Amino acid sequence: MIISALLSSWLDKVQPEIQPPAPPQAIVEKFEIVKSFTGEVTAYTSREEETDSTPFIAASGATVHWGMVATNAYPFGTQVRFPDIYGDKIFVVKDRMHSRFENRLDIWFPEYSHARHFGLKNTKVEIVRLAKSN
Repeated sequence: MIISALLSSWLDKVQPEIQPPAPPQAIVEKFEIVKSFTGEVTAYTSREEETDSTPFIAASGATVHWGMVATNAYPFGTQVRFPDIYGDKIFVVKDRMHSRFENRLDIWFPEYSHARHFGLKNTKVEIVRLAKSN
């Protein structure tokens, strides 16, 4: 017991306490709401029946990916949130829809079953942009 106390005391003096590195601070981007409304939101996948002969290339030229939205109402690059469904996740307009859909937004899904399950929702839509820092 005396030996372990002496050893512990000696180790405290010889070995400085090792602290794990501090975790990197996350960069939290702040967004401001440009426009908020209730709108029709649907889902689509990369099936030729839903797109065209190049189902994995969006109208903007981007490769399809989760977080991409199709709409005819806003320019490419517009940032959108669906807060009641996906919280603060930011989606980006990179694709277009059939011309008969003027104001609808269509979220790309990798799986057809997930898109079918999503269906058509009337939900809150927020058009956002990166807040200007002061």
